[in-house]
Parts: sequence; structure tokens; C-alpha cells
Amino acid sequence: MPRPRLERESARHSERLCIVMACEDAAEASQVSLQLSQVNKGCLITYRRAEDLYFNSPSGKVALIVLASSEQPEAIGGTLRWMRHRWPHCPIAVVGDTGAGDAELAARKGGASYLTRPVTPEQWAALVTHVLRVPGRVASEERLG
Repeated sequence: MPRPRLERESARHSERLCIVMACEDAAEASQVSLQLSQVNKGCLITYRRAEDLYFNSPSGKVALIVLASSEQPEAIGGTLRWMRHRWPHCPIAVVGDTGAGDAELAARKGGASYLTRPVTPEQWAALVTHVLRVPGRVASEERLG
């Protein structure tokens, strides 16, 4: 018997690859979107704040998480701990205004890469193509009862 339409759509969405990005600057999101469209694999899910992920997590397979909002280092650390619990093997990149500061230290302690603004199109391209082309790097969402 064929599966109902809602069940088919739910299965399709849970299999798609996605890059999750929390950013306040639409230009940064459009740069990632452009790189993603060139690879032609997956979708970009954007949030204005990292906290929005807590309440509205993506249902697909997360290939990369980018935190490009202007959060305090303490908040970055807490967000990264939660993300590591939710998606333990997913690559995470934090984008900040300056390097060698508290935000970079919090990112690296949380197991994330750190990029300083302005991030060039070549850097976005390298990040996106690397995570989408390396087999076995895509994280399945952990079901937290």
C-alpha cells in the first residue's frame, strides 16, 4: 500500500542535507547560499539568533552549522555545548569580527572553527564544498526523548 503524502514528504525532508546558519547579516547568508547553489547539493536554513535553533531545530541532516551572530563569548560556549550534544559529529564554524579574542577562544574550546570577517567567497566555497563532499561527515539529528 502506498505511503500517505505527508509521510513521504516527511521522509524526503529528513534525508535532505542542510547547512544551518545563525546570522544577523543577510549578505553573509547570501554568500553561503551562492556557494551552496554552485555545489547544487542541499539547502540553507537561516536563523537570526542561535537561540532560535533551540526551539525550531531543522529536521534534515545537518552538514554544517555556521554561527555568524554577534553573541557574547559565554553565550557562544553554551550554544556550542548544546550543539555538540545535539549533533556530536557536525562541523561548526563561528564567524567573528576579530581574531585572538574571547569569542575565538570560546569557539575553539567548543570544537568549532573560527573565521574572521570579512569572510571571502573563496573561504565560504572551501568550507561548503569540503563538508558536502567528504563522505561520512553529515550528522544525523540525535533524537532527544
